[in-house]
Amino acid sequence: MPTSKEELLRRGLKPHDIQHNQHRRAEWQDYGGCCLYMITLCIDGRHPFFGYLEGNIKATRGTADFPHIVLSTLGRTILENELPKIHRLYPQIEIWQAAIMPDHLHLLLYIREPLPQGKHLGHIISSFKGGCSRAWWAQTATGKTDANATGTAATDTKAVVPAASAAVKTTGPALFESGYHDRIIRRPGMLDTIKRYMNDNPLRALMRRQLPYLMERRLHLRIGTREYAAFGALFLLKRAEKEQVFYHRRDKDTGIPTEQTEGYRRERERQLAEARTGVVLVSPGISKGESLVINAAIEEGLPVIHLQKKPIERYWKPERRRFEACARGALLILAPWGLDEEIMKTDANATEAPSDYARFHRLNDLAEEICNTTDVTLLNMTGIA
Repeated sequence: MPTSKEELLRRGLKPHDIQHNQHRRAEWQDYGGCCLYMITLCIDGRHPFFGYLEGNIKATRGTADFPHIVLSTLGRTILENELPKIHRLYPQIEIWQAAIMPDHLHLLLYIREPLPQGKHLGHIISSFKGGCSRAWWAQTATGKTDANATGTAATDTKAVVPAASAAVKTTGPALFESGYHDRIIRRPGMLDTIKRYMNDNPLRALMRRQLPYLMERRLHLRIGTREYAAFGALFLLKRAEKEQVFYHRRDKDTGIPTEQTEGYRRERERQLAEARTGVVLVSPGISKGESLVINAAIEEGLPVIHLQKKPIERYWKPERRRFEACARGALLILAPWGLDEEIMKTDANATEAPSDYARFHRLNDLAEEICNTTDVTLLNMTGIA
């Protein structure tokens, strides 16, 4: 049964958000009840107002030179003054962890008891954002900013803060983008992954800066007849020797899972041996047989082009394992534009979204095309490295 407008409002949801907002809330979630969230808030315009990054990506973890953020006056104010207010105003809420980056921040926020009647997560985030904006206005008005702060959001260098005005400001533009992103955390393994992600944010950002040719992001490029978004080592596309990793789920002769056959084991070892000589393995890694080969290659640091159905957007980043493979220059991730739309056009009887089976075959068709071409044209050079 569709959720009523009244019920959505009780949960802190605006009906139009569910339809149109990229930060749309989960329609089934009670945002006033007990739950653990990872919250992400981005500065409007992605200006690095919270500080700047420094360190060496080759430094040992835990040493002073390991990548970290140097907080600006505003960054320290938010960490020391604004964040503690959440628990003071709402004792039901605990901040388990905060990760402040130059242009955004992540919070692990735990609602351990139901919020007061009529209150929900949206109220808490809105209040916090308002407090941060007021702190920003006050600092820019009184001149309490970092005197030597210079830089741009694209490079995450020294924090940029607007010039001070003559009088204390009580209003102004919002510090953060409208809305926020929440991720609901429901299992311990997911919590551990999120914590590692938050801890490694400065490292990943400096890796992208110090190894730009290994961390390229292109929102549009053409390979053969198709357009893709890409993240990682683009030079792998130019390698002449590329081999597709393609296995059906079951052996066509015996019907048993392909990965359990002796023929598969021999072929798997052959492909990994080829990759050790520099051959690039290309696959979406969907079937069990494909994923075993691709995962083994990524773990070993062998060259891989990995296709995925999930879009690659301006601020998208892969999870830690694939990110580290990109940093080694061993992985390029490609996401075809308009995959589902293309499948729908070729199926005259299609009335719903394509099946996983249809995507499996189309992605493997694209992997084959990539293996057969070195025709790579960048259509849009505005992607962020």
